[in-house]
Amino acid sequence: MNFLKIICISLFLLCNNAKANEPVEINAYTKINDNKMLEVLLEFNIAKNWHIFAPYEQEFGSPLKINWLNVSNADVLEESYSKTKRYVNDIISFDGYEAKAFYKSTLNVENDNYINAKIQYMVCKDECINQEKIIKIYKKNTPDFAVKVEQSKKQFVSNDFASNIDLWIILLMAFAGGVILNFMPCIFPVLSIKIISLTNMNSEERSIEALFYGIGVIISMLIIAGLLYGVRMFDNTIGWGFHMQSPYFVGFMFMVFVILTLLMLDVININNSCLSRFAFLHFENHKINAFMTGLLAVIIATPCTAPFMGAAIAYALMMPVYIYFPIFFTLGLGYALPFALLAWNPLKIKRILPKPGKWMSVLKKILSIPLIFTCIWLMWVLLAQLGIIFSGKNLSWQDYSSDKVSQAIENKQPVFIDFTAKWCITCMVNKQAALQSDDLANIVKEKNILLLRADATNKDEKINKALSFYGRASVPLYVYYDGKSDDYLILPQILTPAILKEYLQ
Repeated sequence: MNFLKIICISLFLLCNNAKANEPVEINAYTKINDNKMLEVLLEFNIAKNWHIFAPYEQEFGSPLKINWLNVSNADVLEESYSKTKRYVNDIISFDGYEAKAFYKSTLNVENDNYINAKIQYMVCKDECINQEKIIKIYKKNTPDFAVKVEQSKKQFVSNDFASNIDLWIILLMAFAGGVILNFMPCIFPVLSIKIISLTNMNSEERSIEALFYGIGVIISMLIIAGLLYGVRMFDNTIGWGFHMQSPYFVGFMFMVFVILTLLMLDVININNSCLSRFAFLHFENHKINAFMTGLLAVIIATPCTAPFMGAAIAYALMMPVYIYFPIFFTLGLGYALPFALLAWNPLKIKRILPKPGKWMSVLKKILSIPLIFTCIWLMWVLLAQLGIIFSGKNLSWQDYSSDKVSQAIENKQPVFIDFTAKWCITCMVNKQAALQSDDLANIVKEKNILLLRADATNKDEKINKALSFYGRASVPLYVYYDGKSDDYLILPQILTPAILKEYLQ
């Protein structure tokens, strides 16, 4: 009997010692917020010289995975992981965590007293061990939740912006971004055609034009937002303008703009019903005409990202549906408003434009010039996507990789990263205005800045993940590390030499 007792005690001590020596300890902290949602913060305490892997697939190691067993996907309203560290040696390189890592989420668990988190990870030192744990998390407030959240703030990148700004400010930014989008080079050719057409309409027709154009814009914006939302359920690295990464879509847009150009040059007769409907701009019915123009205007605008717009979209992509779609609705509202106001105010049009006459035929030829350049640009994008042509490099730009960023930070070298795409017109404007300037060349030479270019013309998982890492879902994005720490600055989306001097010097 005593012998059996000794065996039981030995087994008990052995089990407890094994548990105490586990390389990863996971603690859960919770809070019920004002919306009755459960906020969860998981803290991973990792033993010295051990590490776990990042929450995405890599060439080496099993990713950290957290699944909620008794919660549906629709009830997981927000989730994010803390910033990873890059590990580099002579054989492999990978992203992961050491010492401490965090995961946070917001869940709708109204009808449950607790939820189960299934946590899978690989922990490595001299050897690697696959681990799986199920943690029961009760719906309650833990006393040290606020303290732990404060400790974790510096480790989170993507949601720092979202957690420190009010929704009404984001809606205002989305609205302002939509208004400014009208003045971006990608949309001007189409809107200029429509403004000219208003001179031939009476007051009632202009009101109809404004209303149905606005409806077309908002519906198109919500359709694109819905498609983006659906695609991100399978790949959450996909962002705004994702469809421009498809050569099929770019080829379709090329054909549309060729036909628009031929119409403007009177090469194609607009009375040809088939071609006019394909061009979206010359329906006899004003309502359909205006509605289809609104649809086309949004599709054309997607390669552009206006000031305020990128931050608003990045915020929306981290939010639940009831916040996500209102942000895109507000963006569409801002985008539709300037043309609608112009259509509803014929006096403004009369002051700006003379009476209809022969000058309109001349103006149509002039306005065909930006359409011709748009066709050339789309063809250039398409050929680049098909690998037929390649863009030259300016200064000493290198292709982006996270390894290069990590190595430069380790060597205390400043890094400037240009997230761009050949279908991004804003990127092209910035490139001509600032990124090829003598001012940038002088700063780069003076400070020995490593220039990295992340080209998202075609779909690239590494670049999409990098955008997500910096809390963005669209290009352009400009990131600068000053070489003094691993902190970084995000520059404005519209660049000038003066802005580069301000941020890089």
